[in-house]
Amino acid sequence: MLLTGGSGLLGSQLQKLSPDMLAPSRAELDITDRYAVSAYVASHNPDIVIHAAAVTNNRHIEDNPTEALEVNIKGTANIALACLQRRTRLVYLSTDYVYKGDKGNYSEKDEIEPVNLYAWTKLGGESSVMAVPDHLIIRTSFGAGQFEYDAAFTDKWTSKDYVDVIAPQILEAARSPLTGLLNIGSERRSMYEYARIRNPDVKATKIGDSTHKSPADTSLNLDRWTRYRGGNK
Repeated sequence: MLLTGGSGLLGSQLQKLSPDMLAPSRAELDITDRYAVSAYVASHNPDIVIHAAAVTNNRHIEDNPTEALEVNIKGTANIALACLQRRTRLVYLSTDYVYKGDKGNYSEKDEIEPVNLYAWTKLGGESSVMAVPDHLIIRTSFGAGQFEYDAAFTDKWTSKDYVDVIAPQILEAARSPLTGLLNIGSERRSMYEYARIRNPDVKATKIGDSTHKSPADTSLNLDRWTRYRGGNK
């Protein structure tokens, strides 16, 4: 198994769960270099590629989208090309922010309308991954092991969970026979409820109190994932 983005929040957790996976650093594998990616995949011939490398800072991307275009779109296309050439399974980490974010309970069949530029670049990556016959696009959301902020929204709804909860499910899905689109997350709850699980002192706030635009409800319909897991227990 080959993992890109091994130094990131999710990548670090995945390596704890599966220490034998290949996880080259950026210096060892520059995903924006098409030929380097092709050569690396050909040399190591993994059964599965988990592509988690991405530029994810929303505000930074809005101010300067160049790196996100290079990494999230071009880099993903390079990974997809290498997997396509060798018929390798490709598992791509996308985001719940590709959905419109106004009504929640989004299924994999629902219309998509990314809520910010970061989500648009991730959707661009999805488009490339679709070309790989054995592909799985996982739409999800996760945070660090502790909630990092002083306040959380009581009127913003999500299926987000902590990375140590989501990572085992990502690995399970990667090793599964599932293909296409897959939502992974936890039950619908407010960001405030999510935050209080590991930070009981967090303060309550409203979306309207923030200067940063945020979707009201990106909660996910998890029926497909629940059915699969139920049939494999």
